[in-house]
Amino acid sequence: MSILLRLASPKRYPELDVLRSLAIIGMIIYHGAYDLVSFYAWNIDIFTGPWKLFERSIALTFLLLVGISFAISYQRTTKERVWLKFLRRGLVVFGCGMLVSIATYLVDPVTYVRFGILHLIGVSLMLLPLFARWNTPHLIPVIFAFFLSVNIPLHHTDLLIPFGFPPTSFQTVDYFPLVPWFGIILIGLMIGRIFYIQHVKWRT
Repeated sequence: MSILLRLASPKRYPELDVLRSLAIIGMIIYHGAYDLVSFYAWNIDIFTGPWKLFERSIALTFLLLVGISFAISYQRTTKERVWLKFLRRGLVVFGCGMLVSIATYLVDPVTYVRFGILHLIGVSLMLLPLFARWNTPHLIPVIFAFFLSVNIPLHHTDLLIPFGFPPTSFQTVDYFPLVPWFGIILIGLMIGRIFYIQHVKWRT
């Protein structure tokens, strides 16, 4: 009965909403600065130092929230609907990423976005159900594998761009491949389980 009540009236977590809002505000600030540099030649060093750290912190927040939110949403979804639900969500987000690719290609065919953060989130939403049944300790070596794989030498072709192994001549304005960034989302999945799902069970 308690599960049915949670499904009927899902509880929101204000701290997650606040983090999402802060991440969106940060993204607006960073991209505003990026536009000032790109279109108005403002002297702002957005690619190194504090601005680069700011940009990475925004991305990390978004990706951790993807994993945390997935853990909560997965718990509230009947197992029969899991694949359809996250396949649909993933395709919508990935489709938005493709719109970004088209728009940036029209502006600059050399550095356009081929696999940016929206592409990553979209694909990740479709992959996460594969990992949802794994016990939390079993996810730890998988996460380490994603980070260690960055240094594995592979033949560079365009086909490997989504996996984190682009050609040497590769240029883009936004690049978040599965390796290592899907590992961050899996960390978010672990955080969601530990601090939200298990915490709900302890309380009940």
